[in-house]
Amino acid sequence: MIDIVLEFPAGFEDSDWEVKAKGWLPGVVAVIHGLRYALTVYSPARLAQDVDEALKDSRVFLERNLVVVASVTRERIASAIQEIVETGRVGDLQPDP
Repeated sequence: MIDIVLEFPAGFEDSDWEVKAKGWLPGVVAVIHGLRYALTVYSPARLAQDVDEALKDSRVFLERNLVVVASVTRERIASAIQEIVETGRVGDLQPDP
């Protein structure tokens, strides 16, 4: 069994419906095999909006440890992290120093 712990930002439980509607959640931490990964989770629609907005003022959009899920919910995030681990893609994430 793979050791994965997810830590959600304070207050997430009280505003999970709002997070889902916004399509964006920074500050999710995945602890995988004892290493911590700070993640930013987006829905595809919100990501497209933020990329478009960023490119109006800059030539680049960059987000460390970006995870895109169909809907920004606890279940989808947990499933995505499980898939990242099971498919050996943890190496694509950068652990916290």
